[in-house]
Amino acid sequence: MRPVTMVRVRVGVAIGALLVAAAPCAAQARPRAVPDSAADSTRRHELPPIAVSATRSDRPADHVAGAVQDLSRAQISQGRATLGLDESLALIPGVYAANRYNFSLDERVSIRGFGARSAFAIRGIKVLLDGIPQTLPDGQGQLTNLELGEADRLQVERGSSSALFGNAAGGVISIWSNPVPPQWLTEDVQVTGGTYSADGGGWLKYLSTTRAPVGNGVAQVTLSRTTSDGPRQHSAADLRNVNARLNFPVGSAWTIRSTLAVGDQPRADNPGALTAPELAVNRDSAAAINLSTDAGKAVSQAQGGVTVARQLAGGGEASVTLFGLTRTLRNPQTYAYIDLRRNSDGVRASLTRPFTWRGMSSSIAAGVDAQEQRDDRVNYGINAGAPTPVRSLDQREKVREVGPFVQVAADVLPRLTLNAGARYDHVSFRVQDHLVSATNPDDSGQRDMHSPSFTGGAVFRATATTSVYATVGTSFETPTTTELANRPDTAGGFNPSLNPQQATNYEVGLRQSLDEHLSWSLAAYQLNVRDELIAFEEPSSPGRTFYRNAGRSRHRGVEAGAQWSVAPGISLSGSYTYSDFRYTRYQGAGHDLAGRQLPGIPPQWLYLLLHAEPASLAGTWADLDLSHAAGYLVDDTLDTRTAAWTTVGVRIGWHGRGPASRLSPFVAVNNLFDARYVSSVVINAARGRYYEPAPGRNFYFGLGISAGH
Repeated sequence: MRPVTMVRVRVGVAIGALLVAAAPCAAQARPRAVPDSAADSTRRHELPPIAVSATRSDRPADHVAGAVQDLSRAQISQGRATLGLDESLALIPGVYAANRYNFSLDERVSIRGFGARSAFAIRGIKVLLDGIPQTLPDGQGQLTNLELGEADRLQVERGSSSALFGNAAGGVISIWSNPVPPQWLTEDVQVTGGTYSADGGGWLKYLSTTRAPVGNGVAQVTLSRTTSDGPRQHSAADLRNVNARLNFPVGSAWTIRSTLAVGDQPRADNPGALTAPELAVNRDSAAAINLSTDAGKAVSQAQGGVTVARQLAGGGEASVTLFGLTRTLRNPQTYAYIDLRRNSDGVRASLTRPFTWRGMSSSIAAGVDAQEQRDDRVNYGINAGAPTPVRSLDQREKVREVGPFVQVAADVLPRLTLNAGARYDHVSFRVQDHLVSATNPDDSGQRDMHSPSFTGGAVFRATATTSVYATVGTSFETPTTTELANRPDTAGGFNPSLNPQQATNYEVGLRQSLDEHLSWSLAAYQLNVRDELIAFEEPSSPGRTFYRNAGRSRHRGVEAGAQWSVAPGISLSGSYTYSDFRYTRYQGAGHDLAGRQLPGIPPQWLYLLLHAEPASLAGTWADLDLSHAAGYLVDDTLDTRTAAWTTVGVRIGWHGRGPASRLSPFVAVNNLFDARYVSSVVINAARGRYYEPAPGRNFYFGLGISAGH
């Protein structure tokens, strides 16, 4: 992207920030008609049919050839701690969110196996927050600015149509705040807190959301802070967020949406993974090397964006989104002290347009994504958590991504819709080595990675409540700058032998909704993956993750989800995932791994949720959930594996309404039967440090107070 474009992006971001800042001054307390489901944001309610935005088609779900699922506000946050995506994503089959209980590294979220090998942050999945990418052009996604407590809707698309967003193999997670204007100024405050174990150590979270009408639009500001002692030794954290949104129409056709988000984490300790003997002696301990190096991170991040959209005569929309991000990271690791300063800018332009083909409704979407990322990375020596003057790495890294795309959906018959899409990604990596001497050669260089991606499918609506689909598609995923910079030979620059992975996805599925009492879905797929990115560690660099490419692998799976209204006020929801991921051709570490199961993902994953909210109990509700994961391998070449585990959780709460306010208290217990299990692992870890344990039985509470509703 040219420098003048970057200037325009920054100007657009500044305009968005000014619009958000001006929103409270422009707020008007004008009454308006609002549906009860919008005004009562914490009550559990069924969402009406909505367009599928995660596939860039904005068409109803029964017209989409792919696996798409939505979660409502109640499913995301009612009675939840809202500390991690695993709390709500468990409802979606095919998605496995392994909670590390480590705020320094984020959760290990995977869709159909992609993302499971991430050493930190989110990999292989495109994450969007109110339409603004949280995923950088190199494919790395960060959740520093995410506040789940303010999310109104979460949509997940699994499979190959995610290729339309570029540089993602697993799918798309799209999170949205509430766009419906309130009648007048409203204030929601929630305090939650709990303990990790009977021995002490706990957490406390404060969340405040202010919403106000702005003309015919809405302004929203959310403040939150989470402090945690951590469930283990050396796992304390302090997380602070400010998120502002402004969404208002201008005239009859134009809409402006702007966001400004600031996240600050002055402390996030990293206890590290444990060996099996350490786990047996004290599962709450930290690795000794993590203690001696004071491993963890301090990070601050600010992101802004503005979208200008116009509804077109005859239907469709044209929109342009400008966004930018700045991030500062100080990251004492077991092998180095990392100082990273990052800036990123981007633009997304798209046009959707309906048309008629042989009398049938059809639509086309086309556009382009462009992003630039600039990292100044310095690795110092480390001494008791402090940097030494000695530099082991000093370089500037630049990534530019350009991806034009087009997608067509055509109702060729009254009950048959065909979908087709294409995208071409060009991602260029540049590195400038600043650590050059007579004994240390210049490792500056560049890597260019590019590939087309395609998706095509058909949906047949057999009845008004039943649809069957089939789809095939390809995807493209590059290594991140960190993965390229972490070279096993310890040289600077980028790893010249690390290549992008590519996959071809075949999928069939069935969706059915039987009146208002039962809905269910079933999907089966096979993914053929080339050059899968594999994480591993070296004994000489404990705690540092390197990457290499596997030859070929195959991901097969079956995913099932259902919602059943058992009786008035009582519902049962569930998701089941069967995964068979294996190498088909891979010579690694002196072993022939063909036919061997990929480590890091349970072959079976089950989640059940029983919800009761009978009308006779006047606002009282209760949830009972069960999670089960089968045991799985943790190493490519060793037969070391985790044990299967099952946990049960209980949440009980009440909604009370006054003349102008509401109270929503609740209490909850996780891991009711005190199961001792490993919730996440470090794949191919050196020296046997595989295990990241979960806390035992733990309790938490919450109190929500809403005024102005």
